[in-house]
Amino acid sequence: MLGVLGARNALTKQIMQDEILNPILDDLGNTVIKKIMLPAEPLSSTYIECWAIRKGIPVDLIKSDWVRNGRRAGVLRDAAIEKEATALLIFEGPKSRYYLDLAERIAKRRPMCPVYIVAANTVSPVLLEVDQDIHHTVSEKDETEILTLPSMWNSSVKKSSACLITDD
Repeated sequence: MLGVLGARNALTKQIMQDEILNPILDDLGNTVIKKIMLPAEPLSSTYIECWAIRKGIPVDLIKSDWVRNGRRAGVLRDAAIEKEATALLIFEGPKSRYYLDLAERIAKRRPMCPVYIVAANTVSPVLLEVDQDIHHTVSEKDETEILTLPSMWNSSVKKSSACLITDD
C-alpha cells in the first residue's frame, strides 16, 4: 500500500504523473500497489487519484477531522496513513521542514518501508536512505578467539618468536 503525505499543489497533473508517480511505480518493481491512501484535502491528491484509477489501483481518501481534533487533525490523519502504508511518498513543504523531518524519522523507525521524498525545489522523487546503527554481539568464545594469542603463552615456542614487539 502506498501512502502519500504532504502536498504539491503547484504541479500540473502531467508532471505529477510522469515525473513522480510513474518513476516510483517503476522503482517498486515487482511490488504490487494494492491501494493508495491520500489526504483528502489537497489538489495534488486529486491528480494522484486520477492516475491510480487509470492504473486500476483503489484509493482511500483520508479526511482530517478538524472539528473533533483541532490543530492535531492533520498530524492524526498522517499517522493513520503512515501506519497502514508499506511504502510512502512524502512531499516536503515549501516553507517548512516538517515533512522532511517526518520522512527521516519514519525511515529510521521502519527500515523495510521505502520512503520517497520530493523536495520542495524539485519534482524528482528520491528514495530516502538513512544509516542504521548496526549492533553486533560477540559471544565470550568468539571474543576469546579474537583477543587472545594462545601461541604467545605457549612455553614450547621460542621466546624470540613469541615477542610481539621488536626493537629497531
